[in-house]
Amino acid sequence: MARPGEAGAKFGGGFGGGGGFGGGGFGRGGGRDDRGGERGGREDRGGDEMGGRGRGFGRRKVCRFCADKALKVDYKDQGQLKYFLTERGKIIPRRISGNCALHQRQVATAIKRARMLAILPYTVASA
Repeated sequence: MARPGEAGAKFGGGFGGGGGFGGGGFGRGGGRDDRGGERGGREDRGGDEMGGRGRGFGRRKVCRFCADKALKVDYKDQGQLKYFLTERGKIIPRRISGNCALHQRQVATAIKRARMLAILPYTVASA
């Protein structure tokens, strides 16, 4: 039986430490996160200084293919497609590269075609 001060044994057990009504769950540990307890609430973070936009992501990325109409996605152009691959050979996502949805699909298809023809590698061997 739990003592009166130990609510965690009944309500917040979980896998990650527990403690209190909201501290349970998978690996969240003890403290009272967003309720203003030990770790500080949202008022400490200063969220309104950015003009209400959140974390301030900087300049919006523009699709390079939409900006320059002469530029086309071509599976034979290895130099252009390498820009959209990581050093491990993964395709860079749209939110990182800044491509629009249409051109991101075209880039992904071109990379896959270039991989089939051994123009680009599928993966890079790790050291």
